[in-house]
Amino acid sequence: MTTTETKNGVPSFDAAFEQVKGSSEQILTAARKAGNLYLDSYEKAVDRTTDLQLKLAGLSQQEWLKSLIEAQVDVTRELAGSYTTTARSLLK
Repeated sequence: MTTTETKNGVPSFDAAFEQVKGSSEQILTAARKAGNLYLDSYEKAVDRTTDLQLKLAGLSQQEWLKSLIEAQVDVTRELAGSYTTTARSLLK
């Protein structure tokens, strides 16, 4: 009989707890990795979208419309940056 088994060969509570604890840590590690991959994809999508918006703004003949689009791009990038920074800090 090992120290992790009871007299009838069933794992003790401590052994079961350690096994669950190890599984929980693996799940958390996988969730963090998935979260970071999601945030990387999100950042790339925001970058591509805002780059396209800036290209479209450059084609505009109206200066006010160009300025409006550029301001909107700045706000979008600022919000996305804040979101991803906060989310990444929570995933650590």
